Amino acid sequence: MALTPAVPHLPETTAYSRPVPREFVHKTAHSEVLLTGWRRTGEREFEVGAQWPRDHGFWRTDEDGTQDPMLLVETTRQVLPLLAHAAYEVPAGFQLIWDQHNCTFAAPFSAVGGAPADVVLALSASQAPRPGARQRRIQLAMTVRAADRVVGTASTVYTAHSPQVYARLRGPGTPPLPEAMAAAVAPPPAEEPSRVGRESAREVVLAPAEDGKGGADGAGDGDGDGGRHGQGAAGVVRRRLRVLTASPWLFDHPVDHVPGILLMEAARQCAHLAAAPRRPRLTRMEAAFHRYVDLDAPAWVETEPGAGGNRAGEGDGDGERTLAVRVVQHGETAFTAVVGFTTDAVGASARAPGLG
Repeated sequence: MALTPAVPHLPETTAYSRPVPREFVHKTAHSEVLLTGWRRTGEREFEVGAQWPRDHGFWRTDEDGTQDPMLLVETTRQVLPLLAHAAYEVPAGFQLIWDQHNCTFAAPFSAVGGAPADVVLALSASQAPRPGARQRRIQLAMTVRAADRVVGTASTVYTAHSPQVYARLRGPGTPPLPEAMAAAVAPPPAEEPSRVGRESAREVVLAPAEDGKGGADGAGDGDGDGGRHGQGAAGVVRRRLRVLTASPWLFDHPVDHVPGILLMEAARQCAHLAAAPRRPRLTRMEAAFHRYVDLDAPAWVETEPGAGGNRAGEGDGDGERTLAVRVVQHGETAFTAVVGFTTDAVGASARAPGLG
């Protein structure tokens, strides 16, 4: 459960000249706020402004001057609490729970210019805001434009729950804050950062293969160390999820579970491993959230080639490849994703910090 400060009134605006109050995007660091304002454009339609920095501390600009498409994922994530509080009047302290979040990314993605990129999102909601209504489930479809060019789309489904309902959903065994953060299992060693498109170990959310061959950690039952290592049955590869609660980006504030954005970053890092020695360029990510991933137990990331897709790294690099990703904890599937990507030719730079 996140600590949500009081939410002030946020009037509609088209200026988009300054970040919105951090409470509206459930952040504590002002520097992590990407949204700049909102307005209604119809009964169920909205416009939201955002600004992407020329280089973000975590979602970094690639060496070829292309912004990280995961900026789009985080931007569209921030839209959920903004509209929930500003338009749908969801009270402070209510928990927003992702059901699914799907994104597509233009190819090529947004290039960095001489100034931060001003971004505009056009949104359509499944329900119109109704004064006094108790909104519980909202669906949003978004089109994201930067420099008058569509750079991606997103569709999402999320629900809002009171603290009392959220406590019942989490169950009596969930430690309260801040005990939940203190109970987090120690992260395993990090995969080599360059293999997952990262610059330092504190950005890596996957453990290395224990057999040293690029396979998976412990192909056991998902709760222990496993009995054998490497690639599992039917081409399934398993690795430990690496959760660093000290990360100022993925854990901006205390929570009692692994954040959804960390799980999506894990899926992106899996694409880097699957595409090696080529470099992947994200085309889409379709994510579904089935169960909470707890902090006090290990979780496992399983990958295999997506249905109908080529094995990443095979072929001539043309066309979209797909990768199916699952996160398993306590023997249950908690998160699934399909990651679509294209690949650079062999010999292109293997270093792609922060780029999918």
